[in-house]
Parts: sequence; structure tokens; C-alpha cells
Amino acid sequence: MKEKGMQRMGQFMAALIVVALTVTCARITVNVYFPAAEIRDAATQIEREVRSEETAPPEPTPPAAPSPKPQSFDFWPRIWQVRLVVGPTLAVAQAININVQTPAIRKLIASRKQRYAGLAPLFAQGALGENNRGLLDIRSLDTLSLKDKANAKTLLEQENRDRQQLYREIATANNLAADKLDEIASIFAQVHRQEARAGWWLQDANGNWKKK
Repeated sequence: MKEKGMQRMGQFMAALIVVALTVTCARITVNVYFPAAEIRDAATQIEREVRSEETAPPEPTPPAAPSPKPQSFDFWPRIWQVRLVVGPTLAVAQAININVQTPAIRKLIASRKQRYAGLAPLFAQGALGENNRGLLDIRSLDTLSLKDKANAKTLLEQENRDRQQLYREIATANNLAADKLDEIASIFAQVHRQEARAGWWLQDANGNWKKK
């Protein structure tokens, strides 16, 4: 009897270890996952809206998705049954929907869209370019008048401020850590290069400038 009791206790302890390791792994999966593909899709959507000629009405905020049902796993070490329930933690890692419809994000998109008509000629003239950090840089203002130079600098400062705030708002709305801001900005930079017109100055990932 004593030997059987020790055997059962050993089996029970093994089950508890499996439970602890499984839950830990589930949480780690969520913490290290960065939805790069989903961010890129959202960035493409945003940048095409900013560049579109017609003013598009804000999209309605989608209803909150119902909480995923917990998933159950059964573990049977002969007599003892240990039931492990992993709730929303795993489900989050399985399906990510990037939220870009908060009022703050919509306001920033509208502000950038309104400014784009003034920026496009500066891109075409080679005065401004898209850098690899998701922001604008001055390339050359030599051909501009004093008034146009001042206007170009003002537009650049306003645009960069909105872009930086947009990246922060996207991170906040989607529960992404602050240390992911550089990754978000880098993805937007890729989309800026993708959506730029021929003849515009672009900086690649290695820091080199060239016209598209």
C-alpha cells in the first residue's frame, strides 16, 4: 500500500509539472509574438487612405469580439485526472486583429490626409524624402523660395509629429509594448516606399538614398 501511495504521489507531481510548464509556455507565446504581417496590412490601409483623393468617411468601430471559449486538455496518469484549462491567452496568439479605428487614430489619419496635398509637390520636387524610420527628411530646399522653404519645414514638422503619435496610438490600441515602436515605424517605412510615386526620394533599410 505504501509503495502504491508513493507511486500515485509521483504521478500527481508529474502532472502538476506538466500543467505549470504548459501554462508558462502559453503565456510566453503571447508575450513574444509581434504581429508584423497584420501591422503591415493596417499600415497599407492607412497610407492608401492618406493618399486617396476623395475624403473617405471614418469606418464604424467594429463590435467587440466575444471572448474566446476556454480550451480544455485532459491528462490521465492512470488513476489521477488533471484538467488543464487555457483561456484567452492562447486564443490571442492564434488570431490577431489590429485595431486602427480608435478616435485618436482616426483623427491622426484625417490630419495627415488633409496635409498630403501640400506634401506631394515637395516630394515631386525632391525637397523631401521618406526615411527608413517612418518619418520625413529634408533632401534639398535649394530650388524653393524663402516662403516655400518655411512652408516645407512646417509641413515636415507637423507630418512627423502626427506619424510618431500614430505609431504610439497603434501600439496602445493593440496592447503592444513601447519597445515595439521602432518595429512599427520600420514597417510603416516599408509601406511608404511601396506607396511612393516614381521620382520620389526614398531611404532603404541600409540608410542609402535613391529615387524610386
